[in-house]
Amino acid sequence: MVDVFISYSRENKARVADIAAEVTAAGYEVWWDAELPPHRSYGDVIAEKIGHAKAAIVVWSHASAQSEWVRAEADVARNQKKLVQTAIDDVMPPLPFNQIQFADLSDWRGESDHRGWSKVLMSLGELCGREPVPEVAQRPVSRPAASEPSPIERHAPLPAQRSSFLPWALLSLAVIAVALLAWKLFQPSSVPATASAPTATLAPTVEAPGKSGASTVAPAEAFTLAAVIDDPDGFTNIRSGQSTKAAIVGKVLEGEKFLTYQQPGQWWRVRKADGTAGFMFRKYIRVVESGAVAAPKIPVPASGDGIIISDSATRTLGPADVAGLSPQQARLARNEIFARHGFRFKDPSLQSYFGQFPWYQPTSDSVELSAVEKANVALLKSAETGGQ
Repeated sequence: MVDVFISYSRENKARVADIAAEVTAAGYEVWWDAELPPHRSYGDVIAEKIGHAKAAIVVWSHASAQSEWVRAEADVARNQKKLVQTAIDDVMPPLPFNQIQFADLSDWRGESDHRGWSKVLMSLGELCGREPVPEVAQRPVSRPAASEPSPIERHAPLPAQRSSFLPWALLSLAVIAVALLAWKLFQPSSVPATASAPTATLAPTVEAPGKSGASTVAPAEAFTLAAVIDDPDGFTNIRSGQSTKAAIVGKVLEGEKFLTYQQPGQWWRVRKADGTAGFMFRKYIRVVESGAVAAPKIPVPASGDGIIISDSATRTLGPADVAGLSPQQARLARNEIFARHGFRFKDPSLQSYFGQFPWYQPTSDSVELSAVEKANVALLKSAETGGQ
């Protein structure tokens, strides 16, 4: 009997390898990609492995959220009360799994004190009936080599007691420190649980080409300033995060215009004409004085009141409700859910559009959505981006 079963999409194999290695290093026996016997069907083996495992980690990503196999495996784990959900992309678990807590590992790179990873270890400890081996020192995550061994060879179980060489006194202190950290991170909310649908404080998602709904919904961005670089090297890199160690996702050449907006800190979000978005060091950005970008004009629906779907706040929508919407209509329908609550949009095109109607009263920079509204926002975002 294995401790942990991992469900994932083949497209995320390299990233899931890191998760499997860390779970193994924590002292758990993992099954995530073993070879199947030639006389057994895939479905039978998977059902058997999930049934025998004490916990099942489902790794959600843009790819796995579209996989019928991953959804089926997650449903089996949920029914057996052993589901541990994680997300490695800026994606929420698909319906109905978005109603269950999940650990955000989108920015996890193997840190033992990462909040999302601590949540995973806490769940595994409860489901497997024991505490994981404590991390005495942070270890760098080993990335797969260009010529990969088989998953079985690469993820053979490691010795559980990696810290056995330490004196018992130091090991005891490490266990106490991990326990205290976990207790502090996962204290229950002071808000009492009720039978009514849960709510979440959300803001509209970032408007970026090719992006789908994020697990943590971020405020909308308004790229309203035109800028060029001021870099003696003749180019400046665009990075995925606010650090020189973050991955390079693009570059801007001298004289090439791009968009940004006023932001605090030394790193600013920027977007190129081809849709590439990321962070650039502030000192290399020179805002063009006359570079204010006019907000695009959004047409008003034939109804005249700007409402695309009138009951999206009270009824859970289905695929048939959004099948006939264009990407522009899906975007308006998603944001009108926030507009009903008086959300003050940062995107000037949305602010101008909803400002035409007397029912829209912008009063707040954050709003509280019900579970129905949250599910509808995720569905409309998927329709807006074509399910990508």
